[in-house]
This record gives sequence, C-alpha cells and structure tokens, in this order.
Amino acid sequence: MTTRPFDLRAARAMRDGLDPYYAAIVFSPAAVGVFGSLGLDAWSAYFAGRAAPLGAASEGLVEAVFFHFEPSMVATNTAKVRAAGTPEELLALRLEAADAALRDALGAEALDSAEMAEAAELAAVAAAACTSAGRPLGAANAALPLPEAPHLKLWQTVTTLREWRGDGHNTALLASGLDAVEVLVNAVAAGRERRSSIQPRRGWSDAEWEAAEQRLHDRHLLTEEGGLTLRGRELREEIEDLTDRLSLAPWQALGREGTHRLHELARPWSTVIAERFLGKYRPEPYPSA
Repeated sequence: MTTRPFDLRAARAMRDGLDPYYAAIVFSPAAVGVFGSLGLDAWSAYFAGRAAPLGAASEGLVEAVFFHFEPSMVATNTAKVRAAGTPEELLALRLEAADAALRDALGAEALDSAEMAEAAELAAVAAAACTSAGRPLGAANAALPLPEAPHLKLWQTVTTLREWRGDGHNTALLASGLDAVEVLVNAVAAGRERRSSIQPRRGWSDAEWEAAEQRLHDRHLLTEEGGLTLRGRELREEIEDLTDRLSLAPWQALGREGTHRLHELARPWSTVIAERFLGKYRPEPYPSA
C-alpha cells in the first residue's frame, strides 16, 4: 500500500474535524426552525443556506455548483428560496440559524470560551488563503464579512473552507470522467453512502440510477454484484487524493502547528454535533508525522 504524504492526510483529517461544525446548520432542528420562519422546509433551507452567498445568482449557476443534484430538484428549491426573501435577508437568516444550532448543540459555555476564540482566529488565517479561481462557492463565502462573535466567526470560516474544498472536489469529479449520477453510484459501491439515503436526497429516479450502474459496469468500474472493481477502487482513491491536493493551500498557510491546534480545538465540538445530529462519527485521525 502506498503511504499518503503527510499533507494529504492532514487535509483529509481537517475535513473530518471541521465539517460537522458547519453541518449543524443543516441537521439541527433549531436551525431548520429559524429558516421555517420564512416558510422554508428542510430542503429549501439547505439550498438557502448554501446558495445565499451567491446573491441573486441565475438558476443555471446554482445548478452548476450543486454538482450531483438532479436539476429539477435544484430548480424547485431555488424558486422557493427566491420567494422567501432577498439574498441579504437569507444571509442574515443563515447566521441566525447557525447561532441557534450551535447554542443548542454546544451550549453557551463552549461558545464563550477562550478556546472558541482561539479556534476562530486560526480558522480565519486558513480561510484567508482560499483563492477564488474556479471556486465559486468558496469565493462567495470568503467575500462575506466575518461575524464578531467567535463561534459565528468560526462557523463562517469553516463554511468557507468546506465550500472551497467542495469546489475542488467537483473539479476532481469532473476530471474522473464520472457524471453526476455515476459519482453517487461509485460512492455507494465504495461504502461511503447508502443508496436508500443518498438517491432520494439527490433527487434521481430508479431508472436514472440503474442506467448509471450499467454504464459503470460497461466501463469495468462496477462488478455484477454492484461492488467496485479494482479499477473502480483506484478511481475512487484518485478522486479523493486529487481533492486533498486541491485543498492544501489553507493548511499550508496555517502551518503544521496551527493546523494541528485547530484540529485539536474543533474536533470535540464536531464530535458532539456529529453524534447528536448524524448518529455516527468516524473521522480520519490527525497524522502524527
């Protein structure tokens, strides 16, 4: 087995250590309730929260950045979001939702701690290194002013880092030659997702899913039983490694010591959030060398 470089292992560990902190806004009932004040249900709230930094973006642009969602699902929810409020109102609402989610999950003591303030400053240094080229959601988030409250400053910077990495992941997916549905089939076959969960959440029909399975089988990427062939597994790892390589800049800017410290600070909060709202948490450990 080839040993992955330290930087790539650190990049993946930072994804695992930070993403749940962002995801509180998606899965917390308190956050969904805030979006509900504008008449948005859970799915339209998801699109509102992620697309709000794009401003009055065209439907085509929103569809483009939500790579593996079925287009009509994007269009339906984008229409609901536009009817609910202006981009400025939605940006304010998502910070309110993030505040509600984090207070509910972590409590005031954690939010007001010196550790939270330290983590926010470290994450801000990392997020400042996120370049804009080819990174629409990352760049849109990076352009937003940082909140003063440390827990919201951390949430905004973690969101920038998460979306910036996600933009790079989309680049890796496109480079792989997989289309939007094939990407999901590949992830299910790799054990990263369950079809019963991810297919309805992305809006694809059974016919579309099964056609993608057949295409992957025809290209010798999927076995008859629905597992990955050797080449299918290699392609999955190529996607993940390229995503990691494309996400290195923030962690190189922060440095090994600062990156490790941010992981050390944020991981306990992410663990609480993940275990409360996601029911599981299997992060890649931070590399020791």
